[in-house]
Amino acid sequence: MLDDIASYLQQQGISGVHKGFMPDKPDNLVALFEYAGEPMEMTMGSEDAVLERPGLQVRVRDKSYSAGRARIQAVVDALHGLANEVLGDRRYLLIRANQSPESLGLDANNRSEFVCNFSVLKER
Repeated sequence: MLDDIASYLQQQGISGVHKGFMPDKPDNLVALFEYAGEPMEMTMGSEDAVLERPGLQVRVRDKSYSAGRARIQAVVDALHGLANEVLGDRRYLLIRANQSPESLGLDANNRSEFVCNFSVLKER
């Protein structure tokens, strides 16, 4: 999922996307993390899950508060409401922001950090 989302965001003009970690450098970046979402959907008569509901967390760090806030909003604008799109080799039925972007304050190097969590519904 992270490869699919990172590629999509880069196609939307959002650069500096990292997957699964937030390195110390560069100062300005976007980081994507997977986390447990909701139970998988199953079809009648099948033991195989056909739809997954993972969680996606997007974190943004920037030396400038206003630039970081604008970047996390650009990510939300790109992802929230994305429906019935094929990203990579999977169909994503819906990606939805769970809340508005939130400031996490400053990190140890005085860079502004922001976060937004998303619910994802995708084919397995």
